[in-house]
Amino acid sequence: MAINFIGLNTAVSGMLSNQKSLEVTGHNVSNLSTKGYTRQQAVLETAQTRFVANSWVEMGASVQEIRQIRNIFLDNIYRREVNALGYWETRANAVKDLEAILGEPILEGLQSTLNRFWDAWQELAKSPDSLTVRALVRQRGESLVYHLNHMGSQINKLQDDINTEIMKRIEEVNSITKEIARLNVIIASVEIAGNKANDYYDTRNNLVDQLSRLVHAEVREHPDGQMDIIVGGYYLVSKAIQTNIYAGQNAAMSHFVVPKVEGLDVEINVGEGAIKGLMEARGKVSGAKGSIDNGTPNTTADVTFAVDLSNTDPAYLDNLKANAQNYIDELKKNGLNYNLRLISYDGSGILSNDNFKTDDISFLNALNSLTTTSTGNADFGQLVEELAGTGPFQESANRYVFVFSQESINGDGTVAATDDINGYIATLKSNNIKVSVVTDESNFTEGDPLERGWDVITGSTGGLLYDIATPAEDFASLMTEAATDTAGDVNKVIATVDESLDIISNVRKMLNAVVNIVAREINKLQYSGKTLTGLDGGAFFEPIEPSLPMEMGNIRIATAMKDLNNIVASQTDANGDNVIALKVAHLRNENLMKGYVQVLSVDDYYQNIILRVGNMGHDAEQIAKNQQTLVYAADNDRQSVMGVSLDEEMSNMIKFKYAYNAATKTISVINEMLDTLIHRTGIS
Repeated sequence: MAINFIGLNTAVSGMLSNQKSLEVTGHNVSNLSTKGYTRQQAVLETAQTRFVANSWVEMGASVQEIRQIRNIFLDNIYRREVNALGYWETRANAVKDLEAILGEPILEGLQSTLNRFWDAWQELAKSPDSLTVRALVRQRGESLVYHLNHMGSQINKLQDDINTEIMKRIEEVNSITKEIARLNVIIASVEIAGNKANDYYDTRNNLVDQLSRLVHAEVREHPDGQMDIIVGGYYLVSKAIQTNIYAGQNAAMSHFVVPKVEGLDVEINVGEGAIKGLMEARGKVSGAKGSIDNGTPNTTADVTFAVDLSNTDPAYLDNLKANAQNYIDELKKNGLNYNLRLISYDGSGILSNDNFKTDDISFLNALNSLTTTSTGNADFGQLVEELAGTGPFQESANRYVFVFSQESINGDGTVAATDDINGYIATLKSNNIKVSVVTDESNFTEGDPLERGWDVITGSTGGLLYDIATPAEDFASLMTEAATDTAGDVNKVIATVDESLDIISNVRKMLNAVVNIVAREINKLQYSGKTLTGLDGGAFFEPIEPSLPMEMGNIRIATAMKDLNNIVASQTDANGDNVIALKVAHLRNENLMKGYVQVLSVDDYYQNIILRVGNMGHDAEQIAKNQQTLVYAADNDRQSVMGVSLDEEMSNMIKFKYAYNAATKTISVINEMLDTLIHRTGIS
């Protein structure tokens, strides 16, 4: 009889096990369209056998667990691909917005406005005395500056909008990680109670998928079901503990933000993802007003005259004193901001080191007070040490040093060793100092016997060589040429934009290079001519805010140009003289944009900007499309494992139904057998 009752228990276990399997199947079908749902499966196992009546008896089936059918490897592939998709989609969208602002080549962009401006000057060259044409020049100039300022404000707004989007995305990361930490607590409590928290796992995994689009998140799961989230080496989630990131200032006076770890005030490396894409689209630069990183032209020249007073011919020193003003005047004509420093030295070391900032009068007075000394053998190494220990007046200024010396590098009759020279060069370059040398031609390529010439210093630091023996009547031209070279190098710095992944900030730099260099070149030509009334010319453009260089958003037609007579078309005040008007008109084809790796006209440089933006946009859009395909493929792969298939679930439902029915039939048969045994055995 005991065995018969055990058979009844066995049938009941089969009925209950298949009933549970039917419930799981129904749960799967119900969640067919639930986002992030992972299909579940009731795992059946043979119940533990028992020894009854001298024999082992099978006890039926039991439900071992309700497990999720999920492949972690496929999850990781999907998250890696969706992370890259978030990055490239963000870049592609930013370039689209930038292209809409530039409006090239379909809409009326800057190129059309520039063409009309150049054409107006061409018309003025035909009628240099015409007030009507002068009015056209001013009107076209006003149209140009309006376009530039409007474009600048739109680019500023685009950067600010992206900056705001970064803040929102950071908040989204915190919201997701906070929810993951909360689910960790729930999952742990459910698992400890011996139950399965499969639906909570689904919710948490869906959150991790969302997080992976924003940042590169490393996921670690614990045996108790809890999960850690690591981003950039920092735990944003550690079981039940969640750490926020926040939008912190990326530089002093900047309103641009970067993600930082709360409580540590350190920037977190978010890896690829939408947040990194947004930061690169905006530019990983300072958002402070006048930030050179963000495109404001670097027009400040920190100029140092280093005068060697040892055994220097007094006539050469007199030439420098008499013509230093020419250098300063040429800097002013080129529209550069400058700071002046004077260092004097001889064989005994550094004699003076004074910063005169923009006080050119005091600078010239100090220069005029210098006299040669009898202490020879000046050592260039001492000057290098002094320069290295002297910071620039402005941290971001372009630094130029002009060494006036008749001696070789060491100047003491001993050979400057190659290691010493390399050390000098390394120190100068690390301090961003470009050294030009005014010396005897005999010292250009070789100095003391077996010693290298000054060209090794100038060539390695980006400076130039000038002949100190230039006749007195030509020394003024030498100083003007030196200032022109300084201005040219400043323009090179402005026009050269290093390759980087930043989008808007780099385009701003290039556009502002066009604005600043063209405006200063036009002003230089205007200063060199005469107005219609015979007066010396003045600036055609001027900055709205004088403390900042001319750029998009900070340029206007000079107030003096309200009087049309002040527009300079002629080099002299002779009737019909159109020299200046022609030179301005021809600037469009002049190779003004001389970078370190390219020499382009204004029009070609601008077309290069448009081409660069177009290529960036095309590349980002194409990669985003390819990445979307990879995401679809990765998701299809994992859905083939974790997704609910109606065909499969219907098949399982039929299978479990028949198994359930078989178990109930077994119970019915055993029940009838027991009834017969109990009630009819022994009845005659």
